[in-house]
Amino acid sequence: MMHIFSMKRQTKKRAIETIDDAPVLYLSLSQHIGKPSEPIVSVGDRVKKYQLLAQASGIMSANVHAPVSGVIKSIEKHPLADGTVVDMIVLENDFMNDQIDIPVVDSSNLTEGQIVGKIKEAGIVGEGGAQFPTHVKYVLQGHKIDTFIINGTECEPYLTSDYILMKERATELFKGILIINKVLKASDIVLSIEEQNKDLLSVFTPLLNSAEYKQIRVKILPNEYPQGGELQLIKSVTGKELPRGVLPRDNGIIVSNAGTVYSVYKSVVEQKPLVERIITISGEESKRIGNLEVPIGTPISHILQSQGLPGIPDEDILVLGGPMMGKNVVDTSAPITKGSSGVLLFKKKRIKRNNCISCGYCVDVCPMHLMPMKFEENYRKGRYSQLEKYSLSQCIECAACEYICPSDVPLIESIKLGKQKLISTQHPA
Repeated sequence: MMHIFSMKRQTKKRAIETIDDAPVLYLSLSQHIGKPSEPIVSVGDRVKKYQLLAQASGIMSANVHAPVSGVIKSIEKHPLADGTVVDMIVLENDFMNDQIDIPVVDSSNLTEGQIVGKIKEAGIVGEGGAQFPTHVKYVLQGHKIDTFIINGTECEPYLTSDYILMKERATELFKGILIINKVLKASDIVLSIEEQNKDLLSVFTPLLNSAEYKQIRVKILPNEYPQGGELQLIKSVTGKELPRGVLPRDNGIIVSNAGTVYSVYKSVVEQKPLVERIITISGEESKRIGNLEVPIGTPISHILQSQGLPGIPDEDILVLGGPMMGKNVVDTSAPITKGSSGVLLFKKKRIKRNNCISCGYCVDVCPMHLMPMKFEENYRKGRYSQLEKYSLSQCIECAACEYICPSDVPLIESIKLGKQKLISTQHPA
């Protein structure tokens, strides 16, 4: 791991805000790892806020709900931020904000199975970016969980959406932790934060000192990247270095992002599905910075318009997510999804790519102990079958290798395109 510039100071001081809702929302049926969800509404249907619009189509899938009330305008192919086209439900906002009736439930009496059921119904997925269906993670299949780690280690530069959630909604976060641990029954509950965010201790301490939360402890970690990666975090917190390809659950460990835990609280206590999330708006070219809570499905173009920008200026580049692992936005009509953590605007930089000088820096910083220069070499030479020889599929695309490379070799481009080549070779159409 390595130290990189944080660039978080300004947005850390900005409280959670909102903007006017968008007139049209685009709800992807693929906001999770696994099979797309299946629509249960038709074009022309009038729907209410929180209403189920698409249901999970298998074990590895997730429900989709209406973030606003309105009319189903269409169900069509529409691009995600990187240009990938997927099926989406297009919801025209009527700005009435009519809601479905939410039942009053005593969440303290729910069984473990009922809690997992509520999480599944709410369509909760990992909000740290992986978008793994959360209810699947909490089905233990007989495994004993010793350690439950709440990942508040927001290691990507610029992003402060998790920080501000932990600061402003700490009580809800802690309640969510206990709800989840009613299922996991872990004896060690660890909330991890980075050294740069240790001011959160002043918010956490009154809760930690109460009898209700005596099981929870806070672990302060160094400001290193990619500290928030699941396997890297597990090693930092527990000292265990899990083998690649092994599930943490099988080693008695569960990791959940802080935003995910908060959404669990909302689903179980308030009976509300995952229909909105906090994102960070930042970057040197952004006309407005801060932390916004926006409905999922909000077009990126609407967020730009709230800054007085009609689109992406020609001299700028827009990123959805963090600058290291985020995706360059090629279509601003693309929506915010359950895994979106930020919208960042930067000035384009002309990068002169040079040949690899075999310095080995990329190997030194790789958190997965891989050899990134071999990915670029074999991809460039068309030796796609050799990519998996160097365990390309184990790369987490953290971009630490490209960040440290003195020759600006296009390592991440070769990794992403190389993975596509591997898939097409292994599963030809």
